[in-house]
Amino acid sequence: MFKMAITKEKKQDLIKQYVQDLQDAKNLILIKESALPVSTSTDVRREIRWQEWKFNVVRKKLFLRALKEAGYPEISLDQMPWAAVAVYAKGDEFGPMKTISKYIKEFKKNKEWKAEFEFLGWWFDKEWKDWAYVTELANTPTKEESLSKLVRLLNYPVQHFVAALDQVAKKK
Repeated sequence: MFKMAITKEKKQDLIKQYVQDLQDAKNLILIKESALPVSTSTDVRREIRWQEWKFNVVRKKLFLRALKEAGYPEISLDQMPWAAVAVYAKGDEFGPMKTISKYIKEFKKNKEWKAEFEFLGWWFDKEWKDWAYVTELANTPTKEESLSKLVRLLNYPVQHFVAALDQVAKKK
């Protein structure tokens, strides 16, 4: 496929936009994306935008320049081997990871798709973390999920105790 070169002005505009997005974001997730079905890519984008995050396929070299201008730790081009997507979190700092993790699991289940969609890394408070850290964090339950599990755990013995008392009452 033939790619058209973009003008110097357009490159400068892209860098300015990347820098602005970086400065507005609470954190930033970098994702590897390749061969995603269009309908699925649209679903991912829609869910991310609905939750007021920004999903942006980036030009890697320009994005690396913008990172430097915005004061983020630099990474090498080798850490971005495929098409890269930047997901900027403006509200919930951990929400994008949960959403993306859900889709990553979905892609791994469906062996028919040859799609590549996985974490490359994460900047939180302008500190770089690799894909393993992000994956671990994305799979950690939220506060609400943890509280829900705790309530179920506490409720289980009480339910059985009440059922046992009910059976004793019925026998008498």
